[in-house]
Amino acid sequence: MLFKQYHGTIKGMETLRVVFCFDENLVAQVQAAAASLLDARGPEDHFEIHCVCTEAAGTVQAPLERVIKTRDPHSSLITHCVENPYGNAYQVRDISAGTYLRLALPGLLPEVDRILYMDADVLVRESLAPLWKTPVEGMALAAVKGAVNLSDKWEWNSSRAYWHLLSEMKGGYINAGVTLLNLAEVRKRGLSARWHELTGERFYYQDQDILNMTCQGAIAYLPPKYNRLAYLEDKDFERFVTEGIYTQEEKREALRSPAIIHYAGDKPWKRYDTNLGSFWWDYVNAQPDLKDLFDEEKARRYHGPTLGQRAVRKVKKWFGRET
Repeated sequence: MLFKQYHGTIKGMETLRVVFCFDENLVAQVQAAAASLLDARGPEDHFEIHCVCTEAAGTVQAPLERVIKTRDPHSSLITHCVENPYGNAYQVRDISAGTYLRLALPGLLPEVDRILYMDADVLVRESLAPLWKTPVEGMALAAVKGAVNLSDKWEWNSSRAYWHLLSEMKGGYINAGVTLLNLAEVRKRGLSARWHELTGERFYYQDQDILNMTCQGAIAYLPPKYNRLAYLEDKDFERFVTEGIYTQEEKREALRSPAIIHYAGDKPWKRYDTNLGSFWWDYVNAQPDLKDLFDEEKARRYHGPTLGQRAVRKVKKWFGRET
């Protein structure tokens, strides 16, 4: 069942529409992500922020509205509390079924034709107005090419039973953590039904695999500065260039001035020494309405999985290759 609550509208100006999809595990994190979005905005940037969340995450409404209105009274919040239609979908790598909620957006937001989806584990560092203006006519979405494209990672994944369905995506496989969705085109192509059908499959990268499979030939590519994966190091970006995935200028931009840092992998609120995690903590600790949401001392004490946990991960990774 769907419940919508609208908190103000923005008239007389073009509004950037953004959506976060999450469950009760990311209520605090989405507040930090939205706050950074607003703090990084240009003077003419205003937002209509949609939150598509499980009913258990509905408690985010009041504190998130305060986060938004404190930073920009002209921006608005729209919450959609839903019973996750993909609650029984395949889960792996400690990623919950909440990630599949973005696949429901074409139906949940029938009045919206274009929207910027972002994972809750992002830190926005500059205006996203240029990203919002990316031409997507005739395209289902725009996103950044992901680390899966690197030759060794592609080879590692190639043993998966379904990977042949992605063979044409080598060099163009996207990381879906930041995605400009052309919902009008998605509806025109009838992709929603296919997405729903595929959520029953055991795909290692879950809904990200689904988007890459079904949107082939209808993807525009964003500069990597708009989804700078935190776990990647300089040497990884050098490989992106030598393998022809990014240009030298794109690499330089992503390393020197990322517009969005995406903490895929280790999370700074769990592990303080996460690569680029200091940027996230410096930002959160400077915000009176955010700093008490996270336990910095606990994050500083944690230095990664124990030997036992690493062994379990290796076993899961091994069996993941067979799915």
